Order: sequence, then structure tokens, then C-alpha cells
Amino acid sequence: MKKMMTALAIAAGLASPLAAQDWPSGTVSIVVPYSPSGNTDILARHMAPYLEEKWGQPVVIDNRPGGGSMVGTAQVSQANPDGLTLLVTTSAFVTAPAIQPDLPFDPRTDLTPIANVGYVSYILVTQGDSPFDTLEELVADSKENPKFAATAGLGTTTHFAIEQFIAQSGANFDVVHFKGGGPAVVAILSGEADIYGSSVSSAGDNIASGKVKVLAVLGNDRIDALPDVPSTAELGYPETEIHQWVGVFAPGGTDPEIVAKINADINEVLRNEEFIAKVTPLDWTLEQSTPEGFAAEVDQELTSWKKLAEDQGISK
Repeated sequence: MKKMMTALAIAAGLASPLAAQDWPSGTVSIVVPYSPSGNTDILARHMAPYLEEKWGQPVVIDNRPGGGSMVGTAQVSQANPDGLTLLVTTSAFVTAPAIQPDLPFDPRTDLTPIANVGYVSYILVTQGDSPFDTLEELVADSKENPKFAATAGLGTTTHFAIEQFIAQSGANFDVVHFKGGGPAVVAILSGEADIYGSSVSSAGDNIASGKVKVLAVLGNDRIDALPDVPSTAELGYPETEIHQWVGVFAPGGTDPEIVAKINADINEVLRNEEFIAKVTPLDWTLEQSTPEGFAAEVDQELTSWKKLAEDQGISK
């Protein structure tokens, strides 16, 4: 149906009413398929003022959480492909289809990859007043007293990260899904969950205030933002390396010239020294990409994450 609507719109001259040089013709809506204050939302809100200045039009963030980010993603897949509705999402774009086969859109054709913005690492956090000061203590106690592990949603990268850590460590965690990193961190603060695979920006000021305790960096190496925190590899879990990317997409059928312009403008923001100074303390490793390169990356990952889901026994 989406393909038919797009073809009819193009035929009627409605899909791309303006040439790329005239774009944008009005407010640009950036859909973030998570609740406010999560990792993706924070990055999008940092980018928006710079894009607004370049485009000379308002750029608004529209949070559409639910379904492990698939609610907002489906909404953008059905939007008019005029470049005025964009999606900023995470690796969940490639992980969720691996365990949610009945999505109302085709991730390979109903959305157009524009740019890979960058990557963040995951950190394992618990309550600041938790009696457990190390990851080993929490894992050991879970085997006698089962714990709750929060994720940012079913099929998100945080879901895969937690599942991979459970498989590696033998921890007895019941997995609970929330509508994004912000609500997952709230679950940690309230004691509703005992552990979460967060990003530095999602945990935010709660780390500095002591409300959240960081137990480990999920992966092989420590990170510059938290140099005193050990990696899971150091703690004896060498196969838990998962990073999360955040990328920008447009509805399928968007004019390639508009896609190329958005890509160029985003890459320019990512080279802006002021912007870099704001996001790198949040553990962001920024990327420069082309639409074609990002599309190839997405296509490859849709296949590889499906295989990983099958290997971990969490596919449907």
C-alpha cells in the first residue's frame, strides 16, 4: 500500500513538490520514537538548533514512543515523502525486525537512510543506594534472589545487550521493557528495576549526583567519559561488545536530491566544534556518512541481527 501511495504521489507531482534547492518549504518535524530525555532524544535536541539555523525553518522534535521504537518508525514510514518529516532512531531499526516479524512496514523499502550520526557505548547501571558496589556482587546475588533488568523496549539494542550479558554471565534477570531510555532510568531510580544497559547521556546527571551507580562499561574497553569504570571484559565477560548507532531516515520515495542535501547539512553539523563540545562528553563518537553507505550498513545489519536473535533464542 505504501509503495502504491508513493508511486501515485510521484505521478501526481505531489511527493516532491519542491526542488531540492527550494527545500524545506516549512517546519521540519523530527520524530524520535522514544520518550523524552533518553539518549536519542537528547542528541536530536542538540542537533535541532543547528539544522534550524541552516534550513531557515522551525525544526521540532516529536516524541512518539512505543513498541520498542516501532510506533514512531511506522508513523514516519507512512508520512508524505517531502523531506519535512524525518526519523531519528537507533540501532533498534535493525534489531527490532529480527524479533518482530509482523511490522507494518518494510525497513528496506519504506524508509530511506540518510545519515549515520554516530555511536555510543552501553554502561550497566543500578540504583545509587544499591547494596551492590560491583557487577560481580549483583550477578552473584541474582542467582539466589532474581533481579529485574530494564530495557528501552522490546527488540531495542539495550534489549539485545541485556540478553547477551545474561547469556554470558548466567545472571538471573527478568527482562522488563520500557518506552525508551528515559523511562528505563526512572525505573532504576524508583527501584522498579535493578539493572539497565544505559548510555551515558540517558543516565545523565544521575551519575554525578550519585542517584545512579555505574557498575561496568559493556564491552572490551573503558570509555573516556568514565575512565574509572571497568569494562565487562575486564570483569570476566569478554563477549558482550554491543554499541548503539543513531541514524536519520526519511520516508521511502523521498527525492534523492533532498536526501543528499539533508545528509550534507547533518555532516556539517557533526563537524561543528561547538556541537562536538556538547555531545562528546556524553560518550558520542560522531560519524561522517553518505546515504548510500548508511543504506548498505542498514541492509547488512538487518541480516546479521536476525541471525544473532536466532542464536540468542529471542527471535519469533
